[in-house]
Amino acid sequence: MISRSEDLPVAVGIPVRDEAGRLPRLLDALCDQSAGAGAFTVCFLLDGCSDESEALLRAAAPRLSFEMKISSLPRVEPNAGRARHLAMEMCLEVTGARGGIVLTTDGDSVPEPDWIESARRALSEVDVVAGHIERNIRLIGCWRTRLEDYLDALHTMRRAVDPIAWDAAPSHPSLGGANLGFRADVYRALGGFPAYVRGEDTALVAKARREGYRVRHDPAVRVFTSNRTAGRAPGGLADELRVQLHSDLPPLVADPAVCLKHYRLQAALRRAYEAGPGAIAAAARRFGYCERHLADVAGEVRTSDAFVEIIAPEDCVGRSNVLPLPAAEEALRALQAPQPETAVA
Repeated sequence: MISRSEDLPVAVGIPVRDEAGRLPRLLDALCDQSAGAGAFTVCFLLDGCSDESEALLRAAAPRLSFEMKISSLPRVEPNAGRARHLAMEMCLEVTGARGGIVLTTDGDSVPEPDWIESARRALSEVDVVAGHIERNIRLIGCWRTRLEDYLDALHTMRRAVDPIAWDAAPSHPSLGGANLGFRADVYRALGGFPAYVRGEDTALVAKARREGYRVRHDPAVRVFTSNRTAGRAPGGLADELRVQLHSDLPPLVADPAVCLKHYRLQAALRRAYEAGPGAIAAAARRFGYCERHLADVAGEVRTSDAFVEIIAPEDCVGRSNVLPLPAAEEALRALQAPQPETAVA
């Protein structure tokens, strides 16, 4: 049984590398949290900062409405996963044996005033919450904005085809480290963020799903992040923005027709798992899987989501099945359009 979330200690882990220019807005947003003074602790992991980030944080400490902890690393090559992992280790020290809630965001992000309360509510029902991340400036018509809208629409179709009880609409596709939350015991059991240069966030959430933990993509848990194009680690959002905000060429994206076929496969596997051994065997024959393999996986996992994530994860969609974004937008609209009724003779 999940404990009442308002009774649990809350700690927020934030990796920081040279964010002195943006930290004041983050600190103000944390002070403005509706959860109230003293309701949470913020753990800053200074990842080889060469600017005034540490001096700024220590100078701000007396006026903050929350407890703050600071730890520093020497400057080495940036590794987003390592830095976030260490920030969250600080959080686990705060929550201790009582368990609790651990959240994470970034130094260039600004949580909504009800961010912590919204995360608490979500984590009273699920094990992991992926909040919505929105850029603080969305230029209408640029490729990045259109891409985000396309991915939102694609995810909406996905959940319409393959609904999950604890991840009901409205939902969103974001899994970014700028807005993730975990029940502390779940985070500890997962082993924390892997020390990946990038992609540590999606990797950990995928692991959570495979191990049977309930993940919710919750639009009520909101964070705004910056539009910067000079990032702190290679291959991150800043690198994507540098290309997509100003390029004349549209990005290539997954063909929605191929995605829809995969979503239907995931839905069928989910229903088969929920229906039991006979349905699992039938699904194996229908889709060309080994019956023994599907039966073995079904016997080992705890949820239909874990079954689907192991048998037919999202990255099974072929990376060669891509379209330029305008063509994909048109194809997705066609798939979403009401289909004419077939005449009966």
